[in-house]
Amino acid sequence: GITAFSKGDYDKALELFNQAMESDTRYSEELILNFIANVYAAQEDFENSSACLEKALATKPDYRGFVTLGMNYQMLGQFNKAEQSYFKAIEMNASKGEAYASLGTLYLEQNQNEKAVSYLEKGASLEPKIAVIHGNLALAWAKLGNKEKYLEEIKKAEELQCVNLGQFEEKAKTYLLDIR
Repeated sequence: GITAFSKGDYDKALELFNQAMESDTRYSEELILNFIANVYAAQEDFENSSACLEKALATKPDYRGFVTLGMNYQMLGQFNKAEQSYFKAIEMNASKGEAYASLGTLYLEQNQNEKAVSYLEKGASLEPKIAVIHGNLALAWAKLGNKEKYLEEIKKAEELQCVNLGQFEEKAKTYLLDIR
């Protein structure tokens, strides 16, 4: 299943993972459900991906699983469920920054910019080398009209070689007229 998935043969991967669910294997049901969820997510079928993750997380809660579930819900526009999933991840491990940053991104998407800044700053303090967090934080500062903070964070994102830096800069232009 993993080999088929890595080759992009999602139908075959699903077939093999579902066979694994029916047979005796050394892999846990939760792990196989996570594999299946990843296949669905790769196909942008976030509803089925979420259903698999929910089932896996019900029996074996996992930080990474809750963050991924939150991202799925966010993609589906189910913001309350996304928020709940991110908070569950934080409850499991408050020392990791990804769930805080994901909450910040969720709030940014909902134009709750002060909340976005708060959670993105917490995420950045815990994971200072993740460029996309700084890119989102820069955008949040731009939406709040704070050019100085925007420039500070966009510079950090650039130094960390943020892959989609240009997208953050383009979006920010709509909020700050004279950015650089």
